[in-house]
Amino acid sequence: MSELQLFFITLPIVILVLFLVRRVLIKRGYRRLGTGTFLEDLENGLSSETFDILPNIEGGDSRPGLDSEEIHRIMKKHGCTFDEARVIRQQLKFKNNNIDPATGMPLDPKAVVFS
Repeated sequence: MSELQLFFITLPIVILVLFLVRRVLIKRGYRRLGTGTFLEDLENGLSSETFDILPNIEGGDSRPGLDSEEIHRIMKKHGCTFDEARVIRQQLKFKNNNIDPATGMPLDPKAVVFS
């Protein structure tokens, strides 16, 4: 059997494995981090008086920008402003991590909190 024949025999198996791995990762909530920058976020209108990203840009902040896709999805779904979408996103993050969105306190009964 030639190398070319072997390649074409194994190719469908490799494609299937990659598809299944990707599917499992997506089901577990895995997704790649955004590669956007604060400048792109500013150009897309993801800035406000209460959340001004201009200092990040002026300071040469090299971190990735905001989670633009999720913010836009929330804004579209709820018909809300950028600031309201950020609050909704943060509340969802808190709920998903077993934190009370109203107080910011952990809901785990074993949690120890010092005040």
